[in-house]
Amino acid sequence: MVIINIDFLGGALEVGGSSILIKINNKNILFDAGIRQNASKDSMPNFRDIQTYGGLDAIIISHAHLDHIGCLPIISKEYPNAKIYMNNMTKDLVKVLLYDSLKIMSNREAEIPLYAEVDVENTLNRIFTINYEVKFPIFEDMHVTFYNAGHIAGASCVYLQSPEGAVFYSGDFSVFSQRTVEGAKLPKLRPDVAIVESTYGDRLHSNREVEERNLIEAVKECIENNGKMLIPAFALGRAQEVILILKSAMNKGLIKNVKVYVDGMVRDINRVYNKNPLFLKNSLGKKILRGASPFYDDNIMEIMITDNREEILNQKEPVIIISSSGMLTGGQSAFYAEKIAPMENGYIIITGYQDEESPGRKILELTEADENSERYLNINGLNIPVKCNVRKVGLSAHADKNEIKGVLERISARNIILVHGNEEVIRSLGKEISDEFIGRTFTPACGEEIVINIRNPRKQLYKNFPYVLRRKEALNEANINELWKCVNENYNNKLLTIEELAFIWSGEKKFGILQDKGMNNSSSNNSDSKTQDFKKIIINSIYFESDVKRLFLFKAKTKEDIEEALKPKELTQQELIQLVQDKFKAFDYKKISVMLGTKEIVLNFDFPQGVDSNIEGLMKEFYEETKWKICINEKINNSAAELLIKKIIDPTLIKKISFYLEKFSINVFLNGKDSGAVSENKIFEKETGWKLVIVEEGSSAINNVLSSDKLFFEVDRIKAIEQNVALNSIDKAFENEEHKPYKKSIKTNGNVKYIELVFISPKIGQKYEEKLEHLSLEIGWSIAISGKVNQNELINIAKLLCEKNEVLLKKNPSYNPSNMSISLNITEGEEGFEKVKFEFEKMTGCSMTLN
Repeated sequence: MVIINIDFLGGALEVGGSSILIKINNKNILFDAGIRQNASKDSMPNFRDIQTYGGLDAIIISHAHLDHIGCLPIISKEYPNAKIYMNNMTKDLVKVLLYDSLKIMSNREAEIPLYAEVDVENTLNRIFTINYEVKFPIFEDMHVTFYNAGHIAGASCVYLQSPEGAVFYSGDFSVFSQRTVEGAKLPKLRPDVAIVESTYGDRLHSNREVEERNLIEAVKECIENNGKMLIPAFALGRAQEVILILKSAMNKGLIKNVKVYVDGMVRDINRVYNKNPLFLKNSLGKKILRGASPFYDDNIMEIMITDNREEILNQKEPVIIISSSGMLTGGQSAFYAEKIAPMENGYIIITGYQDEESPGRKILELTEADENSERYLNINGLNIPVKCNVRKVGLSAHADKNEIKGVLERISARNIILVHGNEEVIRSLGKEISDEFIGRTFTPACGEEIVINIRNPRKQLYKNFPYVLRRKEALNEANINELWKCVNENYNNKLLTIEELAFIWSGEKKFGILQDKGMNNSSSNNSDSKTQDFKKIIINSIYFESDVKRLFLFKAKTKEDIEEALKPKELTQQELIQLVQDKFKAFDYKKISVMLGTKEIVLNFDFPQGVDSNIEGLMKEFYEETKWKICINEKINNSAAELLIKKIIDPTLIKKISFYLEKFSINVFLNGKDSGAVSENKIFEKETGWKLVIVEEGSSAINNVLSSDKLFFEVDRIKAIEQNVALNSIDKAFENEEHKPYKKSIKTNGNVKYIELVFISPKIGQKYEEKLEHLSLEIGWSIAISGKVNQNELINIAKLLCEKNEVLLKKNPSYNPSNMSISLNITEGEEGFEKVKFEFEKMTGCSMTLN
C-alpha cells in the first residue's frame, strides 16, 4: 500500500488562491500558487504547511490567471531549487501578469508589495517549459504531461505519474470550444486521484450563441442611442473572446461599424497570443501564421499611452471600450466605469464571474434594486450615481455541472476531490457525484489534509515508438521527406507532437535539455533554438499537417496530398491581393479588383494618368512571377479631381467643371479672374497627368477652351443665321455622307455661342474638317467637334460585326478611353477577327484589340 498526502493551502471551498501541495513518491509537488483577490480575505495561501512537509521539490502551474500564479514569486523565492513547470504560452503570459501585478502593488498608496522585481526575474529564470501531450520526466520515475484544458490559451490539465500512483489535476477547464481556443481534449487517462475544479458545478451554462447574440444586441442598442459602452473583461481570455465576437459581428454586417477601443493589460495579452499561434484555435492560429492581425482592424484599435482617454469618451460618435479589470476592481476599466456609469445612454456589460465584494458584483446587484431608489457605486473612492444600462452576458470559460461529470466519467478516477468553487456549490456537486460515481468523493476546505491510501496503483498506458531513424544531422528541407516516409509507413495517421517527431528523427529524448545551472546557460539556449528550428521546418513543410483542432499535433500527409501540393498552385484571391499589396505598396492605389475569368488584377487610382511610370516595370515583373496581368483602371476619380481643383483654385470663383476623358483634359470655367492660373495648371498636371484648362470670365475666344484642338472652326465678323436654320443646314450638308453627327447642340463659352457636333468618335469628325470649315462660314456659327465617344454605339457595332463574322465573345467588348479602343475576349472564331477589326476601324475611327 502507498500513501498520497494532499494538503489544500488555498482554493478549496473558495474561488481564488489555488494552491495544492502533494506528497508522492517522496517528493513534494505544488500545484499552482495563486493569490486571493478578495479584499476581505488573506491574500496568501497557507504556505507554512510546506515547511511542515520539508520544503518543495517542484512547482507545476496549470495556467496564467492570477488566482493560480499570483504568489509564484513568493514561494519560488523561498524555495529557489524547486523547478517550475508550465508550457510556453503560459510562461509568456505569466511574465506579463506578474510584472503588471507588481506595478499595481507599487502604485497603491501605503501598500507594501508582496515581492520585488528581482523576485519576478528570478522566478522566470526557474521556469522550464513543456509542450502539450509531452510526457516529461521531472524526477526519476516521475513524469508530468500537460493536456489542453480549454478555458484560456495555454491552460493545462496536469497528469502526474509515479510508481506510487497517478494524479490528475484539472486546473480551470472548459469542454466547449471558444473563439480563441478549442475545448479540453483528454485521452483515456487512468488516475488514482482526480482534483477537479467546480466553479459552476451547480448549474448548466446557457447557450453560447444566445449569449453572444445578447452582447451583439446590446452593442446595436448602444450604437442606435449614440452611447458609450464599457465591457470590463478579464485581460486574459475573456477580452480576446469579446474582441473576436464584435469583429465577426461587424464583418457579417450584424452591427454597424463602430469604434472599439482596447485598453489596459488586454493589449499586452493580445501580443502574447500573437506570439504563440500553436496554442490557439485552428482558424485563429493559422491567421497569425499567415501574418494577419487576429484582433485589430480599421474599427478595433488599441489605446496607446499617448492617447487621451477623456477625448475618446467625449467623441460625438458611439464608442465601445474593452478594458481590464473584469471585476472593476482596478485597471483602466475603473476609470471608464466612473465616467460612463452616470450617463443615461451609457452601457456597462458584465461578462464573467464577479467576486462577492467586487464593484462588478455591486453594480449587478443595483440592477435588481427598486427602480425608484437612488443607485450609487463606489469606484476609486467616489460614490458615483449609476444611470447607465447594466447587462450581464454569460461568456464563462469554466466547465458547468454536466461538463465536470463528463470529464470524471472519461478518466474514471477512484478518488475524486472537488476544489475551486464556493462552499454551497461544491457541497451540492459533491453529493451528486458521490451518488452517481464509483469511488470516494472529497470536498475539503482550506487548511485540510487528505491522506489517500492506494493498495494497487492503476497501470498506465504508454506510447511506444519502435521505429526511429537515429539521424545525427539536423532536420532540413532537403531531408524531411525521409522523416515523412518513416512516419507514414510506420505510424500511419497517428497524431504526434514536435518532441515525438524529433525522437523519431534522432532516437534521442532531448526535450530541450535543462541543465542544473538554470535556463540561462548557453547549452539550454542552444537546445531550445534547435527545437524551434525543428518546429519551423515541420510547420512550413508540405509533408506534415496540423490537426484540425490541435495545432500543436501533427500527422504525415498522404502521398496523394503531397503530390498535389507539389503541383504548381493557382494563387487564391487573398494570396493575390497580399502579393499585390507587397509589390505595389509604394503606389497610392485606392482599390484592388481581381478579375478571375481573365486572370487580370486592376489597380484603381484617383489619377491613373499621374501614376509614376516605374510601375510599368513592376507590372511586368508581377506577370512573370504569377502569370497574372496587372492593369490600371484609366478612369479618373471625378470627385477627387474636383476636390483637388478646389484646393488650388478658390471654390467661390468656380462656375463649372467639365471633363473630357478622351483628351485627358478638364475645363474649369470661372466667374472671375485667377491670377495664379499658370502655376495651378502645372501643379494639377504633375499630380494627375491631366491638362487643366482654365477659362476666365470675359474671355471671348473659344480657343481658350480648345486651344490645341484642331476640331474647332471659329468664325468672326460674319453674321450668324438663326440657330434652328443653322442646325437644319448641317443636317442637309451630311445627307449623303457615310457618317453623320449623332447629336447637335448649342454651347456657350462666356458670352460666345457655338455649335458642338458629336460623332461616333472624334476621329470620324476629323474626316470632315474641310466640309465643317466651309459650313461654319456659310452659317456664321463657330463649330466644335466633341471629344466624346459614343461608347454604347461602339460596343453595339463591335458585337454586330462579331456576330456577322461568326466570332464568339466570352463577354461584352470593353472600351478603353485612354486610346479610344475596343477590346475583345474571344472564345471561338479568331480567324474572323482581322475582318471584324478592319470593318470596325473603318466605321468608327477607333482601334480594336484582342485580349
